[in-house]
Amino acid sequence: MKSLTAVAFVVAALIACGASKHIESKMADKDFLAKEKFFLEIFQHIYQDDVFVTKFDDSYANYKPWEHLDDYKRLEKLTDFFELWPHKPLYDDEIFTPIVPRFKEYALGMAKLFFYAKDWNAFTHAVYWARMHANKQLFVYSLTMAALSRDDLQGITFPAIYEIFPWHFFDVETLEAAERFKMHGFHNVKKLDKAYNVVIKSNYSNVYGDVNYDHNLAYFTEDIGFNAFYYYYQIDYPYWTHGPPGHEYKKDKRGELYLYVHQQLLARYYLERLSNDIGEIPHFNMYGTYEPGYFSNLRYYQGVSFPNRPNAYNFYQSDNYEAIDSIHLYGARIAEYVDTTTDDYRTAVEKLGNMLEGNLDSVNLKKYGSLDRFYRNLVSQSRPYGKYGEPLPGTQSHYETSLRDPIFYSIYKEILEYYWRLTAHFPEYKHDDLVFPGVSLDKVHVPDALYTYFEYFDADISNAVNVGIATSEVTTDELYKFGRNSVYHGESFVIKARQLRLNHHPFEFTLDVTSDKAQKAIVKIFIGPKYDENGHDLYLEKNYKNFFELDHYIVDLVAGVNHLKRSCEEFGMWVEDRTTYFELYRKVMDATVSDYKFQLNQEQAHCGVPRRMMLPAGKKGGMPFQFFFMVFPYHAPEVEQYSTFDPVLSCGVGSGSRYIDSLPFGFPFNRPIKHGYHFEVDNFKFYDIKIYHKEETSNVV
Repeated sequence: MKSLTAVAFVVAALIACGASKHIESKMADKDFLAKEKFFLEIFQHIYQDDVFVTKFDDSYANYKPWEHLDDYKRLEKLTDFFELWPHKPLYDDEIFTPIVPRFKEYALGMAKLFFYAKDWNAFTHAVYWARMHANKQLFVYSLTMAALSRDDLQGITFPAIYEIFPWHFFDVETLEAAERFKMHGFHNVKKLDKAYNVVIKSNYSNVYGDVNYDHNLAYFTEDIGFNAFYYYYQIDYPYWTHGPPGHEYKKDKRGELYLYVHQQLLARYYLERLSNDIGEIPHFNMYGTYEPGYFSNLRYYQGVSFPNRPNAYNFYQSDNYEAIDSIHLYGARIAEYVDTTTDDYRTAVEKLGNMLEGNLDSVNLKKYGSLDRFYRNLVSQSRPYGKYGEPLPGTQSHYETSLRDPIFYSIYKEILEYYWRLTAHFPEYKHDDLVFPGVSLDKVHVPDALYTYFEYFDADISNAVNVGIATSEVTTDELYKFGRNSVYHGESFVIKARQLRLNHHPFEFTLDVTSDKAQKAIVKIFIGPKYDENGHDLYLEKNYKNFFELDHYIVDLVAGVNHLKRSCEEFGMWVEDRTTYFELYRKVMDATVSDYKFQLNQEQAHCGVPRRMMLPAGKKGGMPFQFFFMVFPYHAPEVEQYSTFDPVLSCGVGSGSRYIDSLPFGFPFNRPIKHGYHFEVDNFKFYDIKIYHKEETSNVV
């Protein structure tokens, strides 16, 4: 990319990718900083159209994309959208969600509009038009998806989605408190770094008492970084498209990835349930009551609250008969494929994942439908809302709120049963499939115990309040003059929501490995339960679904003894918490007007899970878990990792070179284990560990 100065790169990616403790960077130049500044401006105070500090000229104000056809490549791709929008626009009087079928044509059309803009000038005009005239949820969703795919925008750092749309992440009390501080003129608020600095202690939904046992896990299910990860995963692989030209999602084994991401979410959730003395994830029965209710305490910007669900709710009601029939019909068709397919393992898994999600790479979308969306629509029922009388979208209607509700894990447990049923039709892994001839994992050196705790983290929710119009003539505020419009009477303010979030102390391990020759190998580390909630042993034959992958990386073994040392800070797929909107603005401003260097790297990549959520909470007196360590022959991927994208600037979605090797995701736990003794090979080791938790409460007040 011309607008970047290279330094070096080694970087973490997503599932099955390696990482380095020291992430080297590239430095943004002035052209790139101008692009970064544009995105920071366009996403701030998203529901206000009159507060832009930068003055866009009349070419922006009067712009209509369908009147400037020369601004776009591949016009045939935009014909439908240019016909749709003038006749049936989508404004903020409706709540957009990509789950609702009629909204996907808007998302697809707007994403194409941004993607096919032929240059930066055309792109910014299209973005400005959409920012001023379109539904804001649609705008942010489509712009994020398209910008992450455009080659000329690789490396752009977006504000976190929870800071763009705090309404979908923070409870109503937090947002009301933020509004009051601003309405009261920041009375008695001290300045920090020349800005009014407000910190609001923000609670999870169980602050008034746990409405059921599952609400004990609010600190985990409602973690904003965790939910943001899932939102961006769905942004990276939206079901309604094959992917941009040259970045087709099938290159990334999207079906297998869909299955593995959700299987790992269930495994990680189960570990957290055990830490709270809650057992198996409950099944979802369409004909019986679903015990855990959910009360989110969220509200939309429009003022209406997210629908809640009482305990012991029964979904078998007349309004749901059609959805239930669809689940039966399409589920039976998928089960028939599972039970009769002659496809090889990788092909069958890939097909099944695409079928279950119902994405455009499904072998027959008309025949197999989308159990994913059928289930979501079933559990998202609520009162009618809006001019079309559709149900008010609930937590399962938005990807960024899905993980909050225990019902998410129950419906995906049902969906993944098709996967486990498929894998059971293939031979289990036996000794010869698992052994690494000439290599033995002799000893594992791990700390005697691991420690977790709750720690305060801040998010910038300044977007949650409406702001007035200031002018550069009445303020000397540097950030305002640079384009940041969170000001009160000409002076900057920042409002932060502070929450206790799960974290852990750093740890490392060393593997003593003997090899009969110099060779490449991969190392994988999983964590799994040792006992169930009643203290009973969990045998591998019943427990293999519950192992959660922590790391996966390549090593170069030498002949003889190898001491493989690895820190948790080097684990792949894990990222640091995001820089706040306010600090991001300051960094871009400083890099623009001074010698400060704005670094571009993937340390806070959108495609990673917060590093602090690596370990389950454990218990105050210690809770037993087990690590699984594996050293295995290296199987090169079909396309060399990182060979088709720059990992400093991108997660490589649609590149076909994201993955470290060609092993099936989750190997060796990706098939049912009928005889645990097959895992008694020299290159495998199970290791018991205790996790101690320093605190017992997850609420702030």
